[in-house]
Amino acid sequence: MTTRTTLVFVDAIEDGQARLLLGEESFSLPQSLLPEDAREGTWLRLSLAIAPPPLDPDGLRRKLGQNDPGGPIKL
Repeated sequence: MTTRTTLVFVDAIEDGQARLLLGEESFSLPQSLLPEDAREGTWLRLSLAIAPPPLDPDGLRRKLGQNDPGGPIKL
């Protein structure tokens, strides 16, 4: 698995959104994803790697419901 890492600059934080600069490009993401001590003017190391898909929390429900005919429960 390869990881790409680069430095980004925190240009602004407003209304819960952080604007990051990567060279001449800018992008925004939720402030909640930043480290707690990140502020405007902070440099961050951004690393990206491929990850497996998240587990499907509703998968078990669908699997159990496949054979359910519906209707009232019979005891």
